[in-house]
Amino acid sequence: MSSYPHKDLPLKKPKFEAKAFGTKKPMRLGSKRAPLKLLLNSEKKRAELEALCAEHGWSCDIDISPDNEEDISQLTLLLDKKVVATTTRLAGRNEPCPCGSGKKYKQCCSA
Repeated sequence: MSSYPHKDLPLKKPKFEAKAFGTKKPMRLGSKRAPLKLLLNSEKKRAELEALCAEHGWSCDIDISPDNEEDISQLTLLLDKKVVATTTRLAGRNEPCPCGSGKKYKQCCSA
C-alpha cells in the first residue's frame, strides 16, 4: 500500500469539457458561415444585388426562380441596420485637455 492515498484514485474529469463553458459565437448575417439567402425573379436583379453585396463585403446565395415570389428580407434587414455610435473616452483629470490648450483637463475644461 502506498503512503499516498490519492495516488491510486482515478483522475477526476473536468467539470466543463467544452471550451469556454459551451458558449458559441453568434453567426453574423452576411458572413461566409451565414450567407444571405435571396430569392429573385430575374437575372438583371441578380447582378444588381451581387454588386451591392460585394460593395458591403457580404456573402450571399442567390436563387432565381421566375415562378416564385421574390424574397430579399435578409438584405433589407442588413441595409436598415443602424450603426452603433461609440463614444470617445473622456480625458482623465491629469491628462492634457482635449480642447488643445496644453493645460491639464482639471485646470481647463473640467473647472
